[in-house]
Amino acid sequence: MMKFSRLSINIKQQAMALGFDAVGITDSKILEESRQDLGRYLEEGRQGCMSWLIETAEHRTNPKAFFPETRSIVMVALNYFRKGEKSILPAGYGTVSFYARGRDYHKVLRKKLKRLYEWICNEEPACQGRIFVDSFPIMEKPLAMRAGLGWIGKNTTLLIKGKGSYFFLGGILLNIKLDPDLPNFEQFCGSCHKCQVACPTGALDAPFQLDSRKCISYLTIEHHGNINYRLQKNMKNLIFGCDICQIVCPWNQKFATTCEEKDFKSRFKQNELSLKRLAIISREQYEKMFQGTAVRRCGYNKFLRNVRIAQANERKEPSIE
Repeated sequence: MMKFSRLSINIKQQAMALGFDAVGITDSKILEESRQDLGRYLEEGRQGCMSWLIETAEHRTNPKAFFPETRSIVMVALNYFRKGEKSILPAGYGTVSFYARGRDYHKVLRKKLKRLYEWICNEEPACQGRIFVDSFPIMEKPLAMRAGLGWIGKNTTLLIKGKGSYFFLGGILLNIKLDPDLPNFEQFCGSCHKCQVACPTGALDAPFQLDSRKCISYLTIEHHGNINYRLQKNMKNLIFGCDICQIVCPWNQKFATTCEEKDFKSRFKQNELSLKRLAIISREQYEKMFQGTAVRRCGYNKFLRNVRIAQANERKEPSIE
């Protein structure tokens, strides 16, 4: 049985008291296996137009690239699922991914992580560190797996046993030595392939592998310009992100629970997501409606493109140029 220092135990207790749903600790070693996986992913061009992945690839698996003094990393997970909300809206409405319906998660997680970091510094005055929530390019899922939070499933999301995958991840790089948790080298997807079968565009073309160029989340948020018609017709009414591979996951169906974070409550009602209404929304209206949410990430022009594709899919029309 592993023995943990009082500080390591207290950090975990404080993280849970702040509202995080899972917490673990790992060291600062390079993520060697993830480096190899990332290399293959980029060699095959699966990143699409996300050129920044190539530009930052050298540092993404090395925590010390961003904070050379790193000795320990505290990883946290925060639930964003809201049971009872429609995962996919009916015909005539545009579906926004669960994670983007409330306040932008970067702000929520940073605020909580800052409070946790301040608490740690108060307990250990010599402590210094860096908070990250997409604030710099680092591979959060492999770090969370190494900190014992869960495993990376066949849909490439982090799954937490008994809780599912509807979680945001973040962490703190620290210059102090803490007791690392046992890494989670097991995965509990078994023989299930529901996520692969359900993916409308075939983006999960092999277990544990994602071709971003086909992924609806990538297409609606990151992809610039026109989208291939073969992909357009399978995007249904999804106008920002996609939850389908998570919706069908047995771990989510059985264990996902409603989050307690009020900031993740949906900021818009179904009638506000009418495709007819959204198709004529002005830039000013778009910015006002989605102020403070992740939907602003894709920008006005791409958002309108996504709405037009959803309308065309309902009418079963040819591609949107």
